[in-house]
Amino acid sequence: MPLFGWMKWSKTDSYKSTRCPGSEVVTKTLLRELKWHLKERERLLQEIENEQKVQKTGMDYNWLKNYQNPQATIPATEQRQLEVLCSQIQPCQTGTVLSRFREVLAENDVLPWEIVYIFKQVLKDFLTTIERENQAEQLVDAWNTNCSEHFSPHGDSSNKSDKDEIP
Repeated sequence: MPLFGWMKWSKTDSYKSTRCPGSEVVTKTLLRELKWHLKERERLLQEIENEQKVQKTGMDYNWLKNYQNPQATIPATEQRQLEVLCSQIQPCQTGTVLSRFREVLAENDVLPWEIVYIFKQVLKDFLTTIERENQAEQLVDAWNTNCSEHFSPHGDSSNKSDKDEIP
């Protein structure tokens, strides 16, 4: 008698409810990264402002403050545009996009309100690059197909050279 025989649920149903399509996972991952960077930049900016106030006044009143981190919000229209762009990224390309985004942030002193624009630009640049690569690949394939039709040997013995083939 099975120990947990009284638990009767469909394994496929529970798997489906926790599983997300690839594009949805990519979108969530990329947007989570964006929001983390937004919050982190806002926190760093707040720390810098607090240090400047302490240097200016000579007193540290930060302990009096009720710490309420401002929530990094992305406008709804911007959020939708980002979701559409993120959904076009393949799961295997997520790491490349994140690396490029982090690289741009590391190379530049970016203010929190610029991060969303930079993220969107990184996504657009990446998608444009992928599109160009796909077009170039299609052109090469078409050229190879056309060339193979024009230059393929038809079995004529007159086309063979007088040289022996080296095994």
